[in-house]
Amino acid sequence: MLHGSICPVTATIAIAGVAAATLFARKSDTRPSASRFALVSGTVFALQMLNYPIGGGLSGHALGGLLASSLLGTPFGILSVSLVLLLQTLLFADGGLLMLGANTLNMALIGAGLGGALHARLQAHVGRSVSLVASAGLSVMAAVGALVAELSAAGVGSSVLYTSLAIHHIPVALGEGLVTLLLYRLLSAVPLTDAAKGASPVARSAAWTVYGALLIGALLLAPLASASPDALEGTLSSFHLLPDAPNFAHAPWADYQFTADGGYLSTFLAALAGLGATLLSAMLLRRAISRA
Repeated sequence: MLHGSICPVTATIAIAGVAAATLFARKSDTRPSASRFALVSGTVFALQMLNYPIGGGLSGHALGGLLASSLLGTPFGILSVSLVLLLQTLLFADGGLLMLGANTLNMALIGAGLGGALHARLQAHVGRSVSLVASAGLSVMAAVGALVAELSAAGVGSSVLYTSLAIHHIPVALGEGLVTLLLYRLLSAVPLTDAAKGASPVARSAAWTVYGALLIGALLLAPLASASPDALEGTLSSFHLLPDAPNFAHAPWADYQFTADGGYLSTFLAALAGLGATLLSAMLLRRAISRA
């Protein structure tokens, strides 16, 4: 899809952005606990597996950028989404190595970073709930706008393609806003931050129960998610711009299948493996930031 000099450029911007987010995370006075960072990252991973139909033979799924930023703080939100995108590429050949820089730029730096900054400013004027919905939706459209700019810079596509991408992502943006609001209200109340170490055992048990139920439910639903191509894949495919094979051919569970025969169990096991890898990697990353 993207080729030529644009891929090194987006990769460089993504690396610089993630490095800056890491620096800000280290200096932050309000760091999420390792468990909260891991569980929110796991939630982002799970959400991105749950495709739902949006009409026209296409599907959508939540990106989780603003959700991560609103629950973890913007620097940690960027790191959370970046980690999920990296694991999706390496484990599932989702997105591909060539697109990893662009995906990180669009969904982590813009989705979580710009979305988080917009929410921080907007909520003082319109209230938290309206700000969450608006900022989440706008972050999706901003990410699409960035992709359009990248495609144009690479000499790929036309105004017809760019318009189709924008139109097809409008329902995705609306869904992003609603999912962000609902999950923020549910998860912001659970005491899994460093500041909540004094919370009662009952409260902390309730927090683990909420996250556990959410993640288990997502695992069970993942094999039942819409099989239709998502708004990005479907639109690009209609213009014959998708590669014929995954960019990372050594991914162990390509296309989110644990075994070659596919089926419910295969997808469930792949989702379970991916969730486990996300939780473990996020825990290690958060602890590494604390030690730095």
